[in-house]
Amino acid sequence: MSEQTLTRESLVEFFGEEEFKKLCNHEAGHALIAFLFKRPLEYVKMDMSKERPGITHIAGTELEGDAHIAMAGHLAEFLMRKDFACDLDTVMKDLPAELYKSDPDYQRFQAACYYFQLSEANVVEQLFNILMACRKPLCEIAAALNEKAYLSRADIEEILKKG
Repeated sequence: MSEQTLTRESLVEFFGEEEFKKLCNHEAGHALIAFLFKRPLEYVKMDMSKERPGITHIAGTELEGDAHIAMAGHLAEFLMRKDFACDLDTVMKDLPAELYKSDPDYQRFQAACYYFQLSEANVVEQLFNILMACRKPLCEIAAALNEKAYLSRADIEEILKKG
């Protein structure tokens, strides 16, 4: 299916309303953290693919912040599903059970932690604090992505200016 025919309606039909919302929440986490780490985020979009339903496109080859960006999607989706009503202990206890070793984001997270010699627990704690502090813009990015299925860097900058 060509990109031009990808609409919110066709994506919701493909994934289902709840799954599409969850995927948008996940991708919003990647986009927000990439932006906050000042990485060259070009766009975030949803795609009609079970293997790669969301794409946060970051230009360049810099790796700074990769661990945080890779885990941000899972943590954002987790926190939003819980309406941000959980503490760090709950995240540390419950989130790992939801992660699959074959998940590309999780593999990228582990590789970046190893490469930069970062503690996985410290990265998750830092992300938890950032996402809890930025819950309003995170939710606004997720809602805009859910509505439009594509956000440019300028769209995300505009959302963050309002917040």
